[in-house]
Amino acid sequence: MLFKSNKGKSYNKEQAINLMVSLSATDANSEKKWKGFYNSLSLTKLQEEWDDYWKI
Repeated sequence: MLFKSNKGKSYNKEQAINLMVSLSATDANSEKKWKGFYNSLSLTKLQEEWDDYWKI
């Protein structure tokens, strides 16, 4: 599954999670928390989170 940003760039699941974590994590502990959260989501739920991130 590929995730597309609002500018049309494509990301695989791992890249999408890494990008969302980098945008939301503020320290090492929050990075682990967010990484665990995003990895625990189903592809459908991850797509919903991604879409929320890139709403215009």
